[in-house]
Amino acid sequence: MALIQVLNTPQGQAFVALAVLVTVLKIALSRRRTRSSPLPPGPPGEPILGHLRIIPTDNPEYAYMKWSREFQSDIISFNVLGQPIIVLNSVHAAIDLLDKRGANYCDRPRFVLFEVMGWRKTLTFLRWGPDFRKHRSVLQRAFQKTSIVQHRPVQERETIVMLKGLLQKPEEWETIMRRFATAVVLGIGFGIEINTDTDPFIQVAADASYALGHGGAPAGTPVDFFPFLRSLPRLFHDRSLKFASDWRWAIRNLHDMPYEAVMSSSEKRQSLIHTMLSQRNTQLGNGQTPELSIEDIKGLAGAVYAAGQDTTWSTLIVFVLNMILHPEVQEKGQMAVDEVVGRDRLPTFEDRPQLRYIDYIVQETLRWCPVSPIGVPHRSLQDDIYEGYLIPAGSFIYANARAMTHDKRTYQDPDTFDPDRYIPVEEGGRGEPFPNGQFGFGRRVCVGKHLAEASVWIVVVAMLSTLKIEKALDAEGREVTPVVELTNGLTSHPKRFACRIVPRDEEGVDAILNTSI
Repeated sequence: MALIQVLNTPQGQAFVALAVLVTVLKIALSRRRTRSSPLPPGPPGEPILGHLRIIPTDNPEYAYMKWSREFQSDIISFNVLGQPIIVLNSVHAAIDLLDKRGANYCDRPRFVLFEVMGWRKTLTFLRWGPDFRKHRSVLQRAFQKTSIVQHRPVQERETIVMLKGLLQKPEEWETIMRRFATAVVLGIGFGIEINTDTDPFIQVAADASYALGHGGAPAGTPVDFFPFLRSLPRLFHDRSLKFASDWRWAIRNLHDMPYEAVMSSSEKRQSLIHTMLSQRNTQLGNGQTPELSIEDIKGLAGAVYAAGQDTTWSTLIVFVLNMILHPEVQEKGQMAVDEVVGRDRLPTFEDRPQLRYIDYIVQETLRWCPVSPIGVPHRSLQDDIYEGYLIPAGSFIYANARAMTHDKRTYQDPDTFDPDRYIPVEEGGRGEPFPNGQFGFGRRVCVGKHLAEASVWIVVVAMLSTLKIEKALDAEGREVTPVVELTNGLTSHPKRFACRIVPRDEEGVDAILNTSI
């Protein structure tokens, strides 16, 4: 109501007129470009607004899948206030454009809302240029497949801590799993140890996760299309802009608190941030201009913290839900672990080559619910033609991971959680491919994907070895089947549900309690 009153003032009407003028100019330019080649198909839009009111605000990935089927095209297009938006709904189209033509699709839009929220030099949101290349180079070296082996002791140690916590306080399983995910990335990124389930850094991670998940889609809010809105009085701000301003403290804590903890500590454990600080100090000592500024270091370490803990935790929630809903999968996984590991010790990464079925469970967890279903958009640098369609320069390009991991042309019964789908054909299975898309594509692919998969794997195999995940009981002792509902936002995971996590048997308890940390 306050916004309507403001728009009825002369100043408000002037701002609306300016917004309409900008939109009309964008549309005119777009139409001039499309004379030679058509845009990809899409539903009809509205004058000026385009598809602003047509694209759902909640979980748009499902609508994109539906329209892709209706128009029989893996690539569909929209415009929002004159901004071209392209959605890729198949792995084939994503590889063709984002991988094979990656040089043209390596940019990001400007995320004005995230600037307001306090995100600064964070790899996920950096525009193409020297800062992006520098940050990506540092993180690629740190998290390439051969480098993450050094982090196995941290992952195995924190898994043991998690198992002991689940024995003592199984009703707090979500917090305990959040602690695991947070402890791994803080240990690797900052050399910080989490010693309790109430450690302040767990809350820092939870606050940042909430801010990221509820602030609005990247490049999808009014201020992203009209940056001048951020300079207006708060009275003019919409919900997303107010939320970004109100939760700025959570994102700044994510960057500043771990860095300050490292700088104030006398202990210098091996970590990414210590490596970067040491390099910077050496360059300063030699009279050189340091490659990394303090803001670079905060951003790099903060990227590990922000991306690693939330996606890992969300994936583990998906795993727990599906073990409740599919006890036959849980039992088969337990049998597979028992055959290799036995019952008198905990599994380790050394067992992984012999535990293919656990890899199948992990991959099916990633496929069934990709935790970033629509991802962060790319931005095209130049006009491009693909399958006869024009992709204008400056388009926002979304890779719809939900569509790719639930493509009926690739996966039989894609909505069903079924790790057996990956069993090779020569062994009597369907030989369906591991999912592709949940970690992104091209020069924007997640650099921490190997670490994330390893963290999920060690938790999955350890829980299957020692614990049972079962339906919760109501007041009358009847089992309660969870309702599958997914959160909306940049990251997605099942909404809160009840469950019981209990020891498989005394052997499982002994294996946990007899393993030292």
